[in-house]
Amino acid sequence: MLVDIHTNLFWYPDHLSEEFVETSWAAKRAKMRLTADVHCDVTDDRWKHNFDCRPEQLLEATKGCDRVIVFAIQAPFTGITGSQEAVAAFARKHADRYQGWCSVDPNDPACVEQLEHCVRHLGLRGLKLGPIYQNFNPADPKHLPLFRKAESLGIPINWHQGTSFVRQGPLKYSNPILLEDIAVACPDLRMIISHLGHPWETECVVLIRKHPHLYADTSALHYRPLRHYQAFLTALEYGVEHKLIFGSDFPSATPEQAIAGLWKVNDVVKGTSFPTFPEEALHRIIYENWKQFIAFD
Repeated sequence: MLVDIHTNLFWYPDHLSEEFVETSWAAKRAKMRLTADVHCDVTDDRWKHNFDCRPEQLLEATKGCDRVIVFAIQAPFTGITGSQEAVAAFARKHADRYQGWCSVDPNDPACVEQLEHCVRHLGLRGLKLGPIYQNFNPADPKHLPLFRKAESLGIPINWHQGTSFVRQGPLKYSNPILLEDIAVACPDLRMIISHLGHPWETECVVLIRKHPHLYADTSALHYRPLRHYQAFLTALEYGVEHKLIFGSDFPSATPEQAIAGLWKVNDVVKGTSFPTFPEEALHRIIYENWKQFIAFD
């Protein structure tokens, strides 16, 4: 069963600013120089739509998936204003395969009430946060009420806890280690760290090893082959490869492209005596490991 645990639903100009699409286009072109496994369906005259993920695009890209998690981050600080109502409407319309998650801005004084509304009234089933996009310190105790509300509602959190191409995003809030106090304060809260916390993959690995309800998704790793290999071998060495879960981060890559990229993890060490990442572990990442983190109706 193929589950994509990480897709987005937003588009320019309704939800993405001019600056965001400009910097995302530069980042996408840099990735395309390294690998063909990057989603790009725009030409030079339509580049402002390079990060679009409209409903019809998501449906087409994920047609090979059995189940898909979709969200739209609410991060006005970096020019992303995801529509929670649009995500909820899409997930309701396609409830046979899609599960919608919400996002709230932790800097908004009403964020706890907004989260409860999204879950109880819109039917959204998880929470998406990204400190580098939303400009907040996840280790600041003032945000604990939001995380405790997620815990009490029984919903998981997907964290973009890593770097990004956004110029104004604060790297100081991006290291996965900043999530440790939350894991201690909310021991029943399920959390998944996107992109294995790149470029702090080692910090992410040692963190998810310590805490039973912490996981990482594998999206956006294959663009940088050496980092991809090092991250997966680090997970293997610390015995947490079973806590890595497949995600595409569409529209960065389609699920098909992301899977193709994952299977290339050992290419950088072909012909050497370096150890390789086991194929059976890759298979479990793509098709099995999601079962310990999320359940579908």
